[in-house]
Amino acid sequence: MYPIISTNWRRLAIAWLAASVIPLIPLTGFAQEAKRDQRPDPLDAQAAVPAPGYRSSLQDYRPHAGQEVSAWKELNDATARVGGWRAYAKQAQQPDPAEAKPALKEAAAPDRPQPVDHSQHGKKEER
Repeated sequence: MYPIISTNWRRLAIAWLAASVIPLIPLTGFAQEAKRDQRPDPLDAQAAVPAPGYRSSLQDYRPHAGQEVSAWKELNDATARVGGWRAYAKQAQQPDPAEAKPALKEAAAPDRPQPVDHSQHGKKEER
């Protein structure tokens, strides 16, 4: 069993971490300064700059190639035949057969607590 670290030690560890990391933050600015020196001077009219380019956001657009659409009356009739929207709701709540887990045998886990029947809660006793 591991000893519990006291709050004072946690505060000390956080203070040490902050004291060792915070001074390193300004060093990240030096890496950015080198890139600024490599950029052309915006006031120099003769400076070499990359050619402007345009890329349309629709350049890679592919039209939808969906299913063939049936007549709405036929679809409504087919839905009514299977039981309407309630049938689809029941189907959505059932787990997929591939994902269904096999039931655990009680003998395999005898030390697990047994479920408690809570169906009688709130009912008055009849005498």
